[in-house]
Amino acid sequence: MSDDTGILLFLAAGVLVLALIVAFGVLSSRRKKTATAHTWTVRTGWIGEQPFLESTDLTPDDKRQEELFRQTYPIGASVTVTITDEQGERAEHEVHVSRIGRSLRAGFPQAKVGLTAYFREWEGTEFPVAFAVKGSDKIVELAMDAEGVTARDSAGVSVFASPWSTLLFSNGPDIVLAGGTGKTVRVEYKDGDTLEELLIKYGTLKQMHF
Repeated sequence: MSDDTGILLFLAAGVLVLALIVAFGVLSSRRKKTATAHTWTVRTGWIGEQPFLESTDLTPDDKRQEELFRQTYPIGASVTVTITDEQGERAEHEVHVSRIGRSLRAGFPQAKVGLTAYFREWEGTEFPVAFAVKGSDKIVELAMDAEGVTARDSAGVSVFASPWSTLLFSNGPDIVLAGGTGKTVRVEYKDGDTLEELLIKYGTLKQMHF
């Protein structure tokens, strides 16, 4: 076999491998888009005594799995959760889905998203509340009420404010907040803080870290 023939065979094999990779990629993408079974599981989380249901991690581009989550927990749907009362007694309660939250999970370059179902029985019960924080623009407090979020400096001056309807957040290594005015601020937090959970519940995720 001549050198030219060997080179041609090598190139042909390379083209075949690339074609197979593309074909498998297309098939995998089609399967994701038409999936009828969900790949996630849920667990019960808590904001104080308030339960919520959160999914395991999803890839950000897997819209079908997010759609299946929203179909499983549509707004207004009844869900049974187990709650422990003040006497330590566990009992099942029927609650109703009020909203679905999205949040960042894991980190760069493998960032994932999580989905959370919240319940009508606890809507707005967290407010008003204020958190001592350390952030950009000399922010020392993040206050929340039924209307939205206000960040203040040590003199009590508002340096950032946004209604919930336009509040964007990104919960990466720190929390980035934006409110539709072009201004962004950053605050430090610990994973699972009530601060983070309320932003996930009432704000809108926009990935602003990676």
